Amino acid sequence: MKERRGFSKRCTAFVFPLFDTGLGIIRSLGRHGVPVIGCDFNSKMPGIRSRYCCKSLICPSPVLEPEKLLDFLVAEGRKLSAPGIFFPASDAFVLFVSRYRDELASYYRFILPSKKIIESIVNKKEQYELAKKTGIPVPDTLFPKTYSDVKNLKNSISYPVFIKPCYSYKWQETYPSIKGFCATGEDELATLLNGIIASGMEVMVQSIINGPNTNHFKVCAYINNEGTVLAVFTLRKIRQYPTEFGVGSCVESVHNDELKELGLKFFKGINYCGVGSIEFKRDIRDGKFKLIELNPRYWQQNSLSTTCGINFPLIQYLDLTGQNPEPRTQFKEGIKWLDAIADFQSFWSYFKQKELTLWNWMTSFRNVKSFATFAIDDIRPFLRSNAFGWKYLKLPLYLWNHRRQND
Repeated sequence: MKERRGFSKRCTAFVFPLFDTGLGIIRSLGRHGVPVIGCDFNSKMPGIRSRYCCKSLICPSPVLEPEKLLDFLVAEGRKLSAPGIFFPASDAFVLFVSRYRDELASYYRFILPSKKIIESIVNKKEQYELAKKTGIPVPDTLFPKTYSDVKNLKNSISYPVFIKPCYSYKWQETYPSIKGFCATGEDELATLLNGIIASGMEVMVQSIINGPNTNHFKVCAYINNEGTVLAVFTLRKIRQYPTEFGVGSCVESVHNDELKELGLKFFKGINYCGVGSIEFKRDIRDGKFKLIELNPRYWQQNSLSTTCGINFPLIQYLDLTGQNPEPRTQFKEGIKWLDAIADFQSFWSYFKQKELTLWNWMTSFRNVKSFATFAIDDIRPFLRSNAFGWKYLKLPLYLWNHRRQND
């Protein structure tokens, strides 16, 4: 691989897992000549096919086989001539690195807040307690544990409410494609909670913050070990899928000083270091930004910030290899990121409800310059994740099936 940008320390970056989030990190590093090894326990992830991976490795699961994963990474670390640089891109991998940081520190460099803070952030109940102590507005939230709690809380929160997990990575084992469940009244809440609690899942019940998808925002930051903010980036959702409680399928870079300061207040208030993103939603009832969640890792649309002028993975790499990157806070506004398949599904949901026309959907693609998997200089992840175009060919069948269901 060619030497670029004058890198003197040839440390290898280790990125895991290799879904869209990890793929964005790989490209942001690889295009600048950083050697990258990608790791995942799922061989079907798109990042495995990236040309910017020097090597792709299938590793044990951080949830199911953490001890085996530790042995695997220690073995890889012993092969290195210089410490590897970790880029964990999911809650499960962040938690793994945090819990085994002492064993990994001899072979790798990484930046994370303290173990206590990581454990508190990954547990949404403790995260909300941290937010309240820091003065961050949060929606009304309850944490039922037993059937008695279910009965007692029925009248203590305003409806509609959203039921979601305290531990997202555990929830995905049972509900891989569902972020949570909405309940519009007491009986529906009790029915849903009884079933979830019986499965042993820890959940939270939260009053829904009123407002459209475009009221969802993220504050993304990288803070070094000395507490210096080296990068800040803000974005908003345009659409998400599922449409009510989903992941951003089309998002846009925005400047908002109030939002930025609120996010940095939370980060600094808990002595945070490393990369993280905080999602807020502006409540149309009082105009306040209210916390959705803080994620102690890269966000799915991280390639957008690179496109806009702030390369978070490169800044982290430079910081951890002692190359003293300059702080970056200025970026291009109005640039968009798109997950085409998910956004089509979002459009179709809104179209059926007569909330979005085909013309308005298509014109919203203006200034889309970053994509979930597509890149002209790295096409194989896109082809792999979309079954070599088969997913796009199936869209007419998707429309036909949905039409038949509604007839």
